[in-house]
Amino acid sequence: CDLLMGISKQTVNINKLVLGEKAKDKIISYVPHGLNHQIFNTIDETHSEYEQFLEFKHNLFQGKEYDFVLHYNSRNIRRKQIPDTIHAYKQFVDKLTLEQASKCALVLHTQKVDMNGTDLPKVIEALCGNDSRYNIIFSEKRLSTPQMNYLYNCTDAQIQLTSNEGWGLSLTEALLVGNPIIA
Repeated sequence: CDLLMGISKQTVNINKLVLGEKAKDKIISYVPHGLNHQIFNTIDETHSEYEQFLEFKHNLFQGKEYDFVLHYNSRNIRRKQIPDTIHAYKQFVDKLTLEQASKCALVLHTQKVDMNGTDLPKVIEALCGNDSRYNIIFSEKRLSTPQMNYLYNCTDAQIQLTSNEGWGLSLTEALLVGNPIIA
């Protein structure tokens, strides 16, 4: 191997340190991650796609309005620890009044069931029962990039409780629309 491309400056330094003298004839370069802030951005009333965004939001929430929406966006695989996310959300909602809870939602943009992950409807049933106060919404359809921007703009915070993550793309996308992250 003559070329190593690291996604962080730390990785580049580790490669050089580990390779030592063997690194002198190698190309070890830093390739930063980046996203276009013209694609992932805050949508407000002045945005050219505001009407499309409102329609997307109406369809996602089936016309219901929420005061706080937590968002998970990633694959349903074990290391992503989605059951922990659902449990954390449940613990949060349990501290609210029924009225406050009815105004909160968790959007899971992932597959409900994946052979590499978990049967999420069964997890929800085990943790939450049939209690409607938890408002857990699945978004399983593959979305275009503009639709993903709409989805981030429909939510208030991004949660990613992964056991190990090299770089969280969904976290970066959420930050670009102004959402805080829980990671």
